[in-house]
Amino acid sequence: MTDNPKAVVARFWELYNSPDTVLQTADLCAEECEHYQAALFGPASHYVGREPQIERIRMVAAAFSDWRVTPLQFVADGEDVACRYAWTATSRMPLGGFPAGSRLHMDASCFFTVRDGVIVRMHDTPGVIGLQEEGPP
Repeated sequence: MTDNPKAVVARFWELYNSPDTVLQTADLCAEECEHYQAALFGPASHYVGREPQIERIRMVAAAFSDWRVTPLQFVADGEDVACRYAWTATSRMPLGGFPAGSRLHMDASCFFTVRDGVIVRMHDTPGVIGLQEEGPP
């Protein structure tokens, strides 16, 4: 494991993008990692710890298939890393006015604090979700 905050965040997204490794993202988080999730399809939430992180990932996997996060920009300042990313997924169920089977796209940002090689805080700030234009997922 690396102590480089930007490398830890890059590894987080790498693991997040595979159904086989997505639950391993929790291993990059401190035991008492704080996660702030801005409102998206439900109200904003705040949870602490790895287990709530794993439950959140399971909820995402139940709601969406073939999700992908493409980091577009990383900005690091000491232990803080900001990441602007594009997210795509196919909804498994009707969500936010979109029917099941909709291919969705969102530009978003996530702000991480990485200390001693582990993520201690995440602030996930979604953008506007829309139907993905034609083209590769």
